[in-house]
Amino acid sequence: MKKLLVSVAALSLIAGCSDKGADQDGDGKITSEEVAKEMNKVTLEPGEWENTVEIVDVKIDGLPEGMPAGVMDSMKGKVTTTKSCITKEQAENPGAQFFAAQEETNCEVKKFNMSGGAVSSEMSCSNMGGAPGNMTMAMDGQYGPSSYDMTMNMIGGAGGMKMNITAKSNGKRIGDCPAG
Repeated sequence: MKKLLVSVAALSLIAGCSDKGADQDGDGKITSEEVAKEMNKVTLEPGEWENTVEIVDVKIDGLPEGMPAGVMDSMKGKVTTTKSCITKEQAENPGAQFFAAQEETNCEVKKFNMSGGAVSSEMSCSNMGGAPGNMTMAMDGQYGPSSYDMTMNMIGGAGGMKMNITAKSNGKRIGDCPAG
């Protein structure tokens, strides 16, 4: 789950423009190279960014026997805030971060459209981190060079368990990167 959120968060930091979406060759498949090319149109401000992910809703059916009944409720409302430094080089080539994330996951980009400050994407992943199962992630939101605000929905399951998680992710540039 952590790698999933990291990959989604990496996508959340992106800003760019295209009315065609990432499938530039029109073949119906969106390659990592096409997404990276789209992302490299980004106008992203380098500096220190604060990124927040909040779990809005969690529904899990088919929990293994013995799993505490309140496990789902304990996830709702959980907020994770991190800070990261985006260098000038990373800001100028955000597609490189996408390639790094793609190499660590078994995900296929189904949709990736950015235009007019809006982003909409969908990814399908299987056997992430060696764990069995499939997950589809959809993301919609707004972006700019110094902030983003996204809603994500993740649906998947394995071994008779099905889950549906809705999360909000937002970030903003908060200043220059700390020295050192």
